[in-house]
Amino acid sequence: AQVLAELRAVLPAEQFVFAVGVNGSTDRTAAIARECGVVVAETAARGYGHGCQAAIDHLEAEYPPFDGYIFVAADGANDPRDIAGLVAEHRRGVGLVLGCRTRTAGNWQPSQFHYVAANRFFGALCGLLVGRSFADLGPLRVIDRELFRAMSLREWTYGWTIEAQLRAVQLGAVTSEIPVRERPRLAGEQKVSHVSWRHTISVGLKIVAAGFRTRLRRYGVTAPEVRRRSVVAQSAKLAG
Repeated sequence: AQVLAELRAVLPAEQFVFAVGVNGSTDRTAAIARECGVVVAETAARGYGHGCQAAIDHLEAEYPPFDGYIFVAADGANDPRDIAGLVAEHRRGVGLVLGCRTRTAGNWQPSQFHYVAANRFFGALCGLLVGRSFADLGPLRVIDRELFRAMSLREWTYGWTIEAQLRAVQLGAVTSEIPVRERPRLAGEQKVSHVSWRHTISVGLKIVAAGFRTRLRRYGVTAPEVRRRSVVAQSAKLAG
């Protein structure tokens, strides 16, 4: 409820729709979100990607098309005040805007050093796989709707974030990273940060494997098709 209240304080309701993806939850997350009057999509499937996709599927079925999707950690680790900068970048024509935490020294304490180092490594791995390096795999991000649809994401657990970044590059989309803040979680247990080196390495290997699968996988959408569709979509907006 506190996260949703913060989001509503900085994002006008007439421009944004708030949705919560609940996947494999055993607490009152869904009930609390409904009490707050936001869209709630539930799925029994475990994995970060399943929760995000459930929310998107619900929005696509019930609402007119959106310009894009903003992904925010529901545990309070992301600062909603940073979203305005990401949205401004998207409105300038950037397909994937990534909130980067690792280049700001003030974020290292809440994130822990080995988590920062791991994310810098994964970002460098993107450069090895597709020729475009990143400094983070941060959860706070904006993805253009048409670009997201073209991504055809298939990594539903630890690989969800890296696959999206790799796919954006493969599809020839404009990408950017802007600095954002990282805050302590409000509650709950994190599966990736604030864990042991051993667990970090285990998760890291899964992310690396997802990255290589993305690099080798055959997707059905080509870069020229995405660019053409983006131009058509932009022309439609101008005509409107």
